[in-house]
Amino acid sequence: MALQQLFEYLLNKVPGVLSRANTVDPFQSEEIDIAVANTRLNNGLACFPHLFLVECKNWATPVDAASVAMLIDKLRNRHVELGIMVTTKGITGDPNSLRAAHHKVAMAQGDGRRVLVVTMDEVCKVATTDEFVDLLVDRLLFLIASGTSLSYGGRR
Repeated sequence: MALQQLFEYLLNKVPGVLSRANTVDPFQSEEIDIAVANTRLNNGLACFPHLFLVECKNWATPVDAASVAMLIDKLRNRHVELGIMVTTKGITGDPNSLRAAHHKVAMAQGDGRRVLVVTMDEVCKVATTDEFVDLLVDRLLFLIASGTSLSYGGRR
């Protein structure tokens, strides 16, 4: 819950961004950690879609392919283009060979869905709202250009 609260706090500091946390669908089958509305202000997340979802996993191990697939299903079920997976340990597999969860991230783009992967370490390194925005925009650009999530250890 602390990871989710931190990420939501940072999102709400971005100009033009509003969020809603911990929403469960009427069927009680899916929970959305953070739903985000983005008015796309120039000094905010202008290149991000108007609506996107955030899933936070405060796990001791990397997030597996099944959990990434569940986020992609949530995006598809809601006709939402973008999801952000915030993790403490990244996701399973290798971004270069597109194995495990990285394969799910890459394949989602063919279906019109994008999943950004952001680690807690990366979030903790940002000192300002502008740096947070830069991190998210850089991650989106890398995903669009490369077709996969960024390997961990910093921005390229």
